[in-house]
Amino acid sequence: MVRVAVLLVTAWFGIWTVMPVTAAEESLAWKAAAAKAVITPREPLWMAGYASRTGPSDGVLVDLYAKAAALVDAGGHRLVIVTLDLIEIPEKLRASLLQQAQQKYGLEPRELLLNVSHTHGGPMVSAQTVADWGVSEPWGARAEKYVDDVEKTILQLVGQVLTQLQPVSLSYCHARCGFAMNRRLPSAAGFQLAPYPDGPVDHDVPVLKIESAEKKLLAVVFTYACHNTAIGGIMKINGDYAGYAQQNLERTHEGTIALFLAGCGGDQDPQPRRSIADAEQLGNSLASAVEAALVPEAVALPAKLESSLEMCPLAFAPLPPRSELEAQANSPDGFVSRHARRVLKQWPNAGDQPPDYDLPIQIVRLGDRLTMVVLGGEPVVDYSLRLKRELSSEKQWVWVTGYSNLVNCYVPNRRVLLEGGYEATGAVIYQSRPGPFHIDVEERIVQSVHRQVNKLRAAGQR
Repeated sequence: MVRVAVLLVTAWFGIWTVMPVTAAEESLAWKAAAAKAVITPREPLWMAGYASRTGPSDGVLVDLYAKAAALVDAGGHRLVIVTLDLIEIPEKLRASLLQQAQQKYGLEPRELLLNVSHTHGGPMVSAQTVADWGVSEPWGARAEKYVDDVEKTILQLVGQVLTQLQPVSLSYCHARCGFAMNRRLPSAAGFQLAPYPDGPVDHDVPVLKIESAEKKLLAVVFTYACHNTAIGGIMKINGDYAGYAQQNLERTHEGTIALFLAGCGGDQDPQPRRSIADAEQLGNSLASAVEAALVPEAVALPAKLESSLEMCPLAFAPLPPRSELEAQANSPDGFVSRHARRVLKQWPNAGDQPPDYDLPIQIVRLGDRLTMVVLGGEPVVDYSLRLKRELSSEKQWVWVTGYSNLVNCYVPNRRVLLEGGYEATGAVIYQSRPGPFHIDVEERIVQSVHRQVNKLRAAGQR
């Protein structure tokens, strides 16, 4: 049985048109609700993220959760944020959720924000991934059955939060957390997957605070740009450091629901990352950063919500010559050979080129000063740093997340593609992609973000 905890926002609200509206009254023009449900597998499943595993899960260390928070502004504009303790969002799950959320609740695709914590302590969530990893087919069927159950739980949560809305105040604050470290170490042999303390990082921890009229903390949404991989390849289901951070916050603030949005951590690893104890320590550090953000008075956000969504077409680099693919198909490395055979089967002729990959890019404006940039895939940290540099100012804050809406591949930028290495080219054999992206991937993404942000900011000024 799915265990569901629902958080109701209770506050009296009223505005008299014959009296001035105070800032406090204006902030309570928001309506919100939050809920969560356990999505821990009920049976052993093949776990995701570490090729060293040779068998299915054999127990549970920490439960996995789906969580939802609905926000509605004074004009009735809606956003539902759904966070999942899973490694990816496959296309099949995203497409079905969008269709059913629209049919059941009238939600447009731009009004639903899906994000995964990218824990490597959860199950594989698509039969295609199971096949690409050389795992026997029955585990693919189990993965698909599990995802079907998760989908039902998500839709249940979305329905709950949309029907149990109550007035709240919404505010923004932020702090910093320092354990993320760049993992692209330059060496004579190229860029290695190893700690690189001099590489770019983003240690910002943006926080969205949802409070009742009595100033009770009802829900908190926060982001950090770092892979959720402190524990390593143990065989017990777990949410890694992000799971511990949310658990810590919910224990400290009884009745609060904490929602973690993974940031642009494609090339970031937590340090140290050796054990369960490390994951607990890092989770506590991230929770402490959220607590630090909550100490100063947060900035109230007027009850104005706007959103947009574009599917940004990303081109792939030309495929290797057929002779090179045929040689790879005979590689003793199972991942290399399976990937090459798949590419040869799908694009068998010389000159064949895969179609563009549609990356969802979502923009959310909360109030008149906060812009959330929501990127699909596993973006490297350069995206967060560049977009905040180009779009933020003293009067405009920018919050960037990755791992959202469709998550099944790395999203390198131009620098990383030119450098090469795991996030640029090496990882494609694990993620069902035909090859690396074209060198213009960064500009396509940045142009889509700027276009949507400019449009929403202009609309907000009218």
